[in-house]
Amino acid sequence: MTTSPLPDGLRHPVRLPDSTGPRAAAALLFVGFGLCTEIVFTGLAGAWEGSFRGQVSLLMVPVYALAYFAIGAALWALEQVGAKHLAVRVAAGVTMVYAIEWSFGLLFGSLGLRPWHYEHGWASDFSGGWITLYYLPAWALFVVLAERVWRIASTVAPHVDEAIRHEVRAITTRLR
Repeated sequence: MTTSPLPDGLRHPVRLPDSTGPRAAAALLFVGFGLCTEIVFTGLAGAWEGSFRGQVSLLMVPVYALAYFAIGAALWALEQVGAKHLAVRVAAGVTMVYAIEWSFGLLFGSLGLRPWHYEHGWASDFSGGWITLYYLPAWALFVVLAERVWRIASTVAPHVDEAIRHEVRAITTRLR
């Protein structure tokens, strides 16, 4: 494992998985977190309309997979410059979320896809409906949770990867 120095305020240094298998397993765990978070958030947002119905588009899978790697890179970079305060990490994380959301929004839009569209506030005036400052507090909470989940996913991913490899070997052995 590659380890960076541990700044004050963080319990664990950023450890990058050593091989592709654990990185893929960690990214899949993070994708699961992202999709579940989105279902909960859209369900809670629907409460204003009298429904707690949550939803998510499967187009969000690559978005959350990229977010896993982007968050890892950002955490590592922030540790290198000694970013100790949660506010700095949250500000950087929210900026990254908006950049990813806008980039994927433009990509999806160019393909004629619209997995999300914001119609209130600043979004309709500037971003074409792909991002909105209205959800900034929710994105800040997401970043705080995502940092913790990223660290957990990166820690357990090698074990998940090994368990998957073990099961695949067992299944292929039985099929012979």
